[in-house]
Amino acid sequence: MIYVRQPTAEEDQELRRMTRQEVGRVALRAQMVLLSAQGRGVPDIALLFQTDRKTVRFWMRRFDAQGPSGLYDEQRGGRPRKVTETVRDKLVEMVQQDPEESGHVSTFWTVAMLVLALTTSLGVRLSASSVRQALHQVRLAWGRPRLAMPRKTDPQKAAKQWAIAQAVIEAGPQAIVLYADESRVQLLPLIRAMWHWVGQQIRVPTPGTNVSRALFGALNIRDGRWHYLIREHMYAEDFIVFLEHLLAVYASGPIMLIVDNYSSHTAGSVKAWLSAHPQLRLFYLPTYCSHLNPVENVWLRLKGGIAANRLYGSLQRLLDAVDCFFHDMTPELALTWADAD
Repeated sequence: MIYVRQPTAEEDQELRRMTRQEVGRVALRAQMVLLSAQGRGVPDIALLFQTDRKTVRFWMRRFDAQGPSGLYDEQRGGRPRKVTETVRDKLVEMVQQDPEESGHVSTFWTVAMLVLALTTSLGVRLSASSVRQALHQVRLAWGRPRLAMPRKTDPQKAAKQWAIAQAVIEAGPQAIVLYADESRVQLLPLIRAMWHWVGQQIRVPTPGTNVSRALFGALNIRDGRWHYLIREHMYAEDFIVFLEHLLAVYASGPIMLIVDNYSSHTAGSVKAWLSAHPQLRLFYLPTYCSHLNPVENVWLRLKGGIAANRLYGSLQRLLDAVDCFFHDMTPELALTWADAD
């Protein structure tokens, strides 16, 4: 009967490590050697691992000659890889360019186009599967893009921001400084990502008929007080009703209301109303800069807190949830959200 030589203490420790940490066939070979060193015969080991006796004897001889390192696969020869570093670099370069620059009548790259482009530029003929695998190796994935608003900048942004800051400073600490904005809540649930069991996608019911309401909100940036009004629309006349509401809250002292350039804020009827009520002055944020309005963060918290993935069934239940949300929103919490990036 053939057995392996007795491993040294260091070899025995390495073989046991290999059975725990190495993967696949290497771990099995280490187990074969340990069993042989314990007196198990070649036929038993071959039967245990469902392999032939010739294979067991081969790895026993390799261990006898080279120790544990002999149980690893030797470097194998073969054709050189076609997907070289040069090929991968070229793929990265091409996918970042417009295909039309390379003479292709297309607005985006496909695998077939990349196969042809690699053949033309590098003289390398690759299969579609090889190109696809190379794309994954450089961390590229096939997926749908997402529509995004154009990146525009108000050329008067700095001047408008400074004008608002200067007006606040000149008005003094007695002035009421408010940021205002509008949003909308609706019966149709807002869909957000959430945890669910694999293969059991959550189904959020929809209302038979969608109904919405406009929310007008204003945040006192000095003390965190929050004021809001629910209206059916966001028309100029609705905005004027909200302005009158603010005047009723702050009966004395100048009011500085900072808003965006929404059409209802710049309407002629609003300007006429402001002329008749000099106590309240309107200041406009730079265009394309809605993120400068801290009320946006309040709307974000509101919709995430009450509207995401939930059907209320009735408009009144939804509006009650809005009231509860704002009732629980303390001035400290409102200012914390307003300061969030």
